[in-house]
Amino acid sequence: MSNYVVWLDSQDAHLFNLKNTGIEKSHIHKSEMNNHRTPLKDMHKDKNADPYYHHLAEKLKDAEQILLMGPGLAKNHFKSYLDSHATHTLAPKIIGVETVEKMTENQVMAEARKFFKHYDLFHTSI
Repeated sequence: MSNYVVWLDSQDAHLFNLKNTGIEKSHIHKSEMNNHRTPLKDMHKDKNADPYYHHLAEKLKDAEQILLMGPGLAKNHFKSYLDSHATHTLAPKIIGVETVEKMTENQVMAEARKFFKHYDLFHTSI
């Protein structure tokens, strides 16, 4: 099992898998899901986000705890997606949803420290 920090917006998700051996990073770009782009004003109605969220959920399937972060509504939309599509699996593993702007990896990890105080590698990796 792993703990994840996920920084996401409507087009990109950056996953930080906090493992005992270190931090494993990965990236998902929505355009890789073969979706057409929805204008920002219609983003809250974006039905094409489901393949993006599904792919993201697949990457998180071994999560023990998940912290969602990001600047806009995508993190909330993803949480809603999990609430309806992964009610008994991933949805209960969300430990926080934080609104933050674009951040460096070090800033993301500094914010994550508030939620994953028990994670030993924070003391040595950053």
